Amino acid sequence: MKKSFDALDIRIVNALRDDATIGYEELSRKVKAPPTTLYQRIKKMKENEAIRKIVPLINHEYFNYNLTVFLLIGVSDIKEIERIGKELSKFDEVMESHHITGTNNILVKIKIRDNSEYRQFLSEKVGAIKGIRDVHDFVTLNTFKEEPSVRLKI
Repeated sequence: MKKSFDALDIRIVNALRDDATIGYEELSRKVKAPPTTLYQRIKKMKENEAIRKIVPLINHEYFNYNLTVFLLIGVSDIKEIERIGKELSKFDEVMESHHITGTNNILVKIKIRDNSEYRQFLSEKVGAIKGIRDVHDFVTLNTFKEEPSVRLKI
């Protein structure tokens, strides 16, 4: 599929990135385009999956999800990366899952409430997946920045 976008599309996406709850009238003022044009552009970007979905940005700590953990996962057989990555991605705790280069094969970011929940996640969920060779974890001490997307450049 050919990707077709222009400066207006980028201004729209950046405005929605800042606040996806704004109405078409306010968005129109911010990006300097008529509301009907904005409606059509957003509809097209959703259809083309340039905008996959519009969701709230949740403050996880407010809901007591106080632990962010990055897992480096090595697999026993390189042919199993796709299957293992997809299995990991099904878990509610998983925010991101990536096939990476290096001695480990998969990088996973999870959000959970505490160490006890993390132990349970490791043993009952990750431990149940066949083909995982090893797991190295990194618990964050502090998060300086966490955004769901980057600001696009025109």
